[in-house]
Amino acid sequence: MAAAAAAAGSLRRAGWRLWRGRAVIRCQLSPPQRPLQASAVLRRASNEQKKEPLTSSSQQQFDSHPTDHQPEQEPQGPRPSYTGQGGQESEDYESEEQLQHRILTAALEFVPEHGWTAEAIAEGAKTLGLSVAATGMFHSDGSELILHFVSQCNAKLSELLEQEQKLVQLGEAEKKPTDQFLRDAVEARLRMLIPYIEKWPQALSILLLPHNIPSSLNLLTSMIDDIWHYAGDQSTDFNWYTRRAVLTGIYNTTELVMMQDSSPDFEETWRFLENRVADAMNMGNTANQVQSTGEAVVQGLMGAAVTIRNLAGLNQRR
Repeated sequence: MAAAAAAAGSLRRAGWRLWRGRAVIRCQLSPPQRPLQASAVLRRASNEQKKEPLTSSSQQQFDSHPTDHQPEQEPQGPRPSYTGQGGQESEDYESEEQLQHRILTAALEFVPEHGWTAEAIAEGAKTLGLSVAATGMFHSDGSELILHFVSQCNAKLSELLEQEQKLVQLGEAEKKPTDQFLRDAVEARLRMLIPYIEKWPQALSILLLPHNIPSSLNLLTSMIDDIWHYAGDQSTDFNWYTRRAVLTGIYNTTELVMMQDSSPDFEETWRFLENRVADAMNMGNTANQVQSTGEAVVQGLMGAAVTIRNLAGLNQRR
């Protein structure tokens, strides 16, 4: 009986050791549950190789090839994170729109060399550690890069005008006369083109393509409306439209003059702008005395005629 009990005990211990051995093997061969983001998998696997001791050759083989088991799992979570300019990787969700914004902002650095092209966008993507295939997210004509730049410039101008308004409200600065305010606002906006002035004719030609006109026109009218808003315009009659139409003409024609100006610091451009704003203010003063909408329309057309005549070089006051 004693011999039988001893044999049974030996069998139980052998069975227990066999069960434990199988459990260890299963743990070693089964991949641990990890987040489904590809970038996080690669990084964490690398950290585990450095920090955790390997318990077996099977575990070492798995850590050396962390992506071997990925085809068995289709990522269902957020899109992969992307490496930023500082080399730090974020696991937070990044929308396609946010990624496009980062790429286009980085691409502006390469516009002076490559123009408003897919090549500039590709260079921008590369600085973010992304593949040049990222250019497939954008149209090939470079229009999204231009619109992104224009939108950024409008936002900067709006910030500048808002800060100036706050200083006036706090009594830390004097309110400018309307003509000076308009002139300074348009000049500030046009100066943002200077780093890209050699490539700006290309940008305008792209913006004039039929499919780009609605977006470019929307950005232009929004910028003009912001300028008049911070200038203190509170008109609700036909003058509201007249003033914005005239200022739009002033901006566009001054922009054209700027692209052909070779004078130091674009002095000729700013002189042209000063004269055009003076013309607009004179037209505005006359329009304020007009009692009927029909006469206001005539005044608006006269202002437009002055702008066209100035562009053609017929105004000798320059």
